[in-house]
Amino acid sequence: MIKRLTHNLGLKILAVFVAFGLWLIVINYADPVGNISYSGIKVELLNTESLTDVGKVYEVLNDSDTVNVTIYGKRSFLENISQENIHAVADLENITIMNTVAIQVYSNKNNSEIDSIKQSRASVELGVEDLKEMPLTVLVSTTGEPADGYIQGNVTQNQNTVRVSGPESVVNRITRAACSVSVAGRTSDLATSADIRLLDTDGKVVTHNNLKTNVSTINVGVEILPVKEVGVIYNYTGTPAEGYVVTGDPEAEVRSVRIAGRSEVLSGVKQISVPGTELNVDGATGPLTTQIDINDYLPDNVRLVSDDDEGFDGLVVVSVPVEELIYKHFNVPIKNLKAVGVPEGYEAEILLQREEGDEDPRPVYLRVEVFGIKADMQDLTAASIKGIVDVASYLEAKNHGEGKEGIYQMELELDLPEGIQASDKYYADVSLSEMED
Repeated sequence: MIKRLTHNLGLKILAVFVAFGLWLIVINYADPVGNISYSGIKVELLNTESLTDVGKVYEVLNDSDTVNVTIYGKRSFLENISQENIHAVADLENITIMNTVAIQVYSNKNNSEIDSIKQSRASVELGVEDLKEMPLTVLVSTTGEPADGYIQGNVTQNQNTVRVSGPESVVNRITRAACSVSVAGRTSDLATSADIRLLDTDGKVVTHNNLKTNVSTINVGVEILPVKEVGVIYNYTGTPAEGYVVTGDPEAEVRSVRIAGRSEVLSGVKQISVPGTELNVDGATGPLTTQIDINDYLPDNVRLVSDDDEGFDGLVVVSVPVEELIYKHFNVPIKNLKAVGVPEGYEAEILLQREEGDEDPRPVYLRVEVFGIKADMQDLTAASIKGIVDVASYLEAKNHGEGKEGIYQMELELDLPEGIQASDKYYADVSLSEMED
């Protein structure tokens, strides 16, 4: 059997090649009809200005601008056509009331030799809307906190508005344009660019292929300012009504504030001083209370810093204590009065005269009138009031030399508690006499 198969092997092989060649000749001579398919042909949209020029905007729906194509024709022509030769177009001037546009497919090579073309879809589906434009204010926000001892200052931007255009239904969803930059850990000024985001009422980003803006980013600058704590001094002017007195310094809950500004400015700020013109007690018959805005007395380019959740706005209630003076009379016992500075070799006796003919055996008193505020006066008694006469000072002032004996009228110095004063000057007769050996 093997001998039969291999007998005249060369002639048999030659016969096969001859038969194949004859088949090719017949096929080429007959040139039968065949087909070839291409997928993913992109449809070119023509005359789009027919919509855009009349204030319309469109979008392709359902990926309908891609088509699969099968071409039928003689095999000899099909062999010379590639996918690059196949074109699909849709002329928007022929748009229907259903917003569809017929797709036409052709080959830019051997197109006349093509018997037919079969395509997977007949038209492009479009969504067509009125074009809407509107301006929006660009709001810049910051995230994070600067480093300790610093706060965020002014925020600047090179552009405040952006113009948005797109399908009316999409543009109507947009409520604001926003940018955000981070200042976390900063100790110096920030200068950067930020992307503009278009947001709806829920804060979600609105996007669309046909949504456009005239700018997509803006330049943002953020001041980073050092912080310093300084005291606040409150001053007052004026004189209360007669019989009244200012009993202390102005009272306020805020005695120090934190301020921020450029380093070169803060270095010169030692305290904040509120002038007395804000607290004028002229004619006051009780505490003077007013509200003061500390912001009015900050140096230029300095601002307040608030650590409170509610935010300190600089308004402070300040009160100047004004109280009525209380007048009282006291009979100071003569034993509370002493003479000091008595010259050597002399003795002094303080004399308080009785009324003529008064033989009252009770001790002699010095009647004095003193005044002060109620809180100071309430514990004062006659026994607690002391008085002295300075004999040496008196004699020196009067230039008394030898022969100092005699009776002299000297001014009494009353030793009164703090805040209490005598309403008049008081005098006592002092008898000086030489001491007996």
